[in-house]
Amino acid sequence: MDAIIEVLVYGFLISSLYALAAVGFTMIFGVAGVLNLAHGAFVLIGGYVAVWASTALGWHIVLAALVAVVAMALLAPLIYLLCVRPFSDKPVIVFLATLLLAVIVEQVMILMFGEKSRTLSALVPGYFYLFGVQILWDRVVASLAALASIVGLWLYITRTRNGKAISALSMERLGAALAGINEFQMQLLVWVVSGALAAIAGVFLTTFLGISPFAGRIPLVIAFSIVVLGGLGSIPGSLWAAYIIGYAETITTQWIPEARGFSSLLILLLILTFRPQGLFGREAS
Repeated sequence: MDAIIEVLVYGFLISSLYALAAVGFTMIFGVAGVLNLAHGAFVLIGGYVAVWASTALGWHIVLAALVAVVAMALLAPLIYLLCVRPFSDKPVIVFLATLLLAVIVEQVMILMFGEKSRTLSALVPGYFYLFGVQILWDRVVASLAALASIVGLWLYITRTRNGKAISALSMERLGAALAGINEFQMQLLVWVVSGALAAIAGVFLTTFLGISPFAGRIPLVIAFSIVVLGGLGSIPGSLWAAYIIGYAETITTQWIPEARGFSSLLILLLILTFRPQGLFGREAS
């Protein structure tokens, strides 16, 4: 019974962070049509910037997290300008460029921090018990913050002028252009938001699981699986899919800790085979 409660609770907590990482990934695809293989590197950079600011500079964990979010929000649009926009009509080159960037980030992190895993101190210390299972307050706060970020994004997309412009651009570029929407500005905005969300996910995942130079691979695999399962370009679909993937990962790692990421790949294979359009949204082919 304790194992079941633990899976239910921690599956929900980790799924919220997976959803946060996946939403940024699906925004970029929905608006730019780009499968950004550097998205896991965005998560990785966010976690490492927070670790560096906290350990090397001695800053409070909250301030370190804010610095990580701002840094990634500035770096992501720069990557768009240098690696994506010049090749916007050559998707294969964009695909390879973002993959190469992810590998470069891994190597840079190895040179700067070594291969040893790093962790961040808890944002909120302490714990409580639920049905006999110990739950850290830090993980609860991280999950609630992730959900709050997703809700905030949804409100921004549905209630603000720029958000509606992003939504329109993701549906029909030509129609958005005829309506006077500046595609370049919206693309930059989407990359800013995606980078910030990835950094938030990276910070919280670092407090959850720790971080190493190769830790960006699993968030990318999971985010890609979530986006395909939910439907490419569908934010609500990504949210639902995140909990399916999150619980599948939690159940798998409960008994086979070394198999993290395996269930995501298996679900991805099944979805691509039997329902390539995902639960919601567009055709994934």
